[in-house]
Amino acid sequence: MRCILALATSAATLLTASLAFPCGGAFGPNVAVDPQQDIIVVWKDGVETYVFQPIFCGTATDFGLILPVSAPLTQNPSLTDQQAYTTAAALAAPTKVQVQEGGGIGCLGGAASAGARATDETTSVVASGQVGFLDWVQLKADTPSSFTDWLTANGYPYSASAADVFAYYVQDGYYFLAFRISQEAVPDGGTVCKALGPVSFAFPAQVAVVPTRMATAGSTMTTSSSNQFSWRIFGITHGTEQLGEQGMSGYTLGYSGAIEAADVAGLAGLAEAGDRLTRLMVTFSYTSTDSDLKLGTSTPSDYRDQEYVTVNDDSACSVNRAVPSPHRLPLLMLGLVLAGLVCWRRWR
Repeated sequence: MRCILALATSAATLLTASLAFPCGGAFGPNVAVDPQQDIIVVWKDGVETYVFQPIFCGTATDFGLILPVSAPLTQNPSLTDQQAYTTAAALAAPTKVQVQEGGGIGCLGGAASAGARATDETTSVVASGQVGFLDWVQLKADTPSSFTDWLTANGYPYSASAADVFAYYVQDGYYFLAFRISQEAVPDGGTVCKALGPVSFAFPAQVAVVPTRMATAGSTMTTSSSNQFSWRIFGITHGTEQLGEQGMSGYTLGYSGAIEAADVAGLAGLAEAGDRLTRLMVTFSYTSTDSDLKLGTSTPSDYRDQEYVTVNDDSACSVNRAVPSPHRLPLLMLGLVLAGLVCWRRWR
């Protein structure tokens, strides 16, 4: 979720993508969204801290990013340390298990593979500010039409296909975070290609929520040919629970373990010693009409999945040759006899 483009995305991608802003509704001409995103969700004491990694490439005036949140912010958007992602990914990495094969004639066969979610029609600004090169505002809309009217009046581009998704959030009483490129950063409204370090913000939440529905809003955006999003979610909770309630659908648990004191510094203030880290994989279609992914908690239980990698290894042939065969000695003797006959004929 890699909700969110990883800053490790190659420079070539930055230069070719028209627009890449994940983990929410990204709108504008020729929008391109990486289907694989990484996000960090911290849920403690009824507060959700949401961390995502935006990368923008395109014309500053053609951009809009909208994220729904359940309540007014308790922590305004701010930059955090990229190391938090590096540390979380390293701690929650799967155990790699190599399966060696030496198949085909001459041990040249085989292939590598890896195994493995009001009555008044007004919209009001609740808060606003700037983070990095982005301007942001938090909005509360009474109706879907008042929300889109505000976006249009204030120069936030959006897709007309997003109307149903906007209505879904407005009717549930959600607030919206709207981001766009700061005109101070690009005063002439020209083309910009920038990566912004992870952005973190927090808000009250009865349950941790990942806004998967909003990511489907721009149905005309350029996305993967498979029409699938794959988000990797790193969840952080108190040590007495883990994110991802058992029995809930929409995600796969890949890791659960306690955070050691030595690892706290690398998580940019998002965790304390003894907290629980989980890794969840969510895959869904960008045409989906399912509700947001709501992650409950369950009793903590250590777990780490395995990643099986099949590799072609010629050494398997050497192992096979070391195994005695009942036919090997006669064949060897026959070969020596034939070689002797050839030499004898040439000598004569």
